[in-house]
Amino acid sequence: MTARTMAVVTVCTPARAEHLYSQRRALHAHLPSAPHVVVLPERPGSAELAGELAAEGAVVVELPAGPDLPVSRSRNLGGDRAAELGVDLIVFLDVDCMPGPDLGRFYAELPAHMVGLGPVTYLPESAGAPDPAELPAFTDPHPARPFPTRGVRELEPTEFGHFWSLSFALRPRLWRRLRAEFGGFDEQYTGYGVEDTDFGRRLLYRRVPVGLVAGAHAYHRWHPISDPPVEHLDDLLRNGAHYAQRWGEWPAPGWFAEFERLGLVRRRGDGWEAVPGATPG
Repeated sequence: MTARTMAVVTVCTPARAEHLYSQRRALHAHLPSAPHVVVLPERPGSAELAGELAAEGAVVVELPAGPDLPVSRSRNLGGDRAAELGVDLIVFLDVDCMPGPDLGRFYAELPAHMVGLGPVTYLPESAGAPDPAELPAFTDPHPARPFPTRGVRELEPTEFGHFWSLSFALRPRLWRRLRAEFGGFDEQYTGYGVEDTDFGRRLLYRRVPVGLVAGAHAYHRWHPISDPPVEHLDDLLRNGAHYAQRWGEWPAPGWFAEFERLGLVRRRGDGWEAVPGATPG
């Protein structure tokens, strides 16, 4: 499979445009013929960014968006648009991720019935936006996921938490099947978090194989983060409650335990609620 037979899908806002540019430089270097589907939820400056990207040959999908970023809907629309392009493979990349030189080659070997996850290296702040040719020198995949040294390791049903949306791939036919069977990403999740854990759990619940693909490296550019992500607490409470309604348990128990320690949430029955008047400090 060559680069021209796969499409890359990215969701972006103008606030992440600089990271998008570095991703596109790496795509030009490593997957020069792959169509790039960029989904732009409506935000200040998104129309201008859309025009700029279209002039460069990107396939732009614009959609209206309220205050809560429609990440799930954006991914669904991006996957749908990519499936219309007549390619043999769809690769979803987080806007902060630069594809390595062999990402396309290893994803291309993915079995038709499987969703594949590639290893991701988190770059240090000092790396900035590396030249695409220099990316392999940084390779140090995140240790939380036990990737094989070669080939594909299929996840067990209990390993749904290993799914991530930073870098994953599947065939258009499988994407269409997932959209028909359960809608793809659940669009009731909005804003930050949980939608990818839910997606991975639904895949494995429905016995859709998910595999860790050795060699399909991506490189995540540094940006400031909070641990736990207190700035996304409202989103996590809302999305966590929706997840618990479906699965009978809350996601990210470590984060919520830390939110509780910080005095931001408290137990309510089997779930969590915000502490009135408490603000992240």
